[in-house]
Amino acid sequence: MEGLDHFVEELVPELERIKTSKEAANANALPGEDSAQYVDWDACGWHYCEDREDKGGNGENTVQYIFVLDCLNWCFWPTEEFEYEQLAVSLKNVLLQDPNVFDADRLAKLKMEELEQWFLPYTIPMADERVQKVNELGAKLLKSFEGKAMNVVRAAENSATKLVDLVVESFPGFRDHAVYKGRQVFFYKRAQILVGDIWAAFGRKCNQTITGSGMLRHPCDFPDIVELTMFADYRVPQLLREEGLITYNEALATKVNNKSLLPPGSEEEIEIRAATVHAVEMMVSRCKVMGLSITSVELDWLLWQRGEERLKTMRPHHRTLTVYY
Repeated sequence: MEGLDHFVEELVPELERIKTSKEAANANALPGEDSAQYVDWDACGWHYCEDREDKGGNGENTVQYIFVLDCLNWCFWPTEEFEYEQLAVSLKNVLLQDPNVFDADRLAKLKMEELEQWFLPYTIPMADERVQKVNELGAKLLKSFEGKAMNVVRAAENSATKLVDLVVESFPGFRDHAVYKGRQVFFYKRAQILVGDIWAAFGRKCNQTITGSGMLRHPCDFPDIVELTMFADYRVPQLLREEGLITYNEALATKVNNKSLLPPGSEEEIEIRAATVHAVEMMVSRCKVMGLSITSVELDWLLWQRGEERLKTMRPHHRTLTVYY
């Protein structure tokens, strides 16, 4: 706990900026009109968001892009130099070149050769699994949502938790759960990050917007975003281990340091992810005591960014071949 408190205190300047930017967002500032370096969704220019309302569009292509992005947002490490940045930028460029490339009927029929073309010159790992997930996404959008990812969002009625449930129910590839000593454990990393990305892309708003027809919310405003956890992956536990906030026993430390594979669903893998979720929740609680209001989602973004910045200086992250993160 002493180390956790010290680490949170180090984050105070960034946390203060997050608080200021969130207040600006809920005062109806446009997306990107804030000072928070770590929580502006497209601060680095990686993402497609060219058709948001503030740019004269309706946001539907942005949401379609985010669904495809987080359908594929997992297991980068088998390909050297291929990280989230390369995934997001590649998909953005594909969409800018062909505005209909993510139409549901095309996603449902996508072939591996086309998927591989999207990411050249990189060889995307587990391409066969990724094609399957994209096909699954397109088919379900066509069958149940008139081909529009935005219709999935609208069906959630401004509830982040309802949208997570709807995504998990509709798209099997997002059903990130495991069995730990006879108990079912639900992480839902990609389902939650999908909701977080949608919320962030449209300004991280949680309040109502006054319009001529009364009090309405944008479909991508989620007043209950606080209910989501952090997104249990491998970068954040790598950072927390480096900071001494989670520790591995000698046997596990040897496996991770040697880059040995941990089987998906193994006790060690589940424990790493669960400890990470718990540590972040403890940080959120500590922030509240300090008078800093932050969601687990926003803290995850901050920790992930710190992990990316220190990527080449930290000990290895755990390695699990999985479609979930």
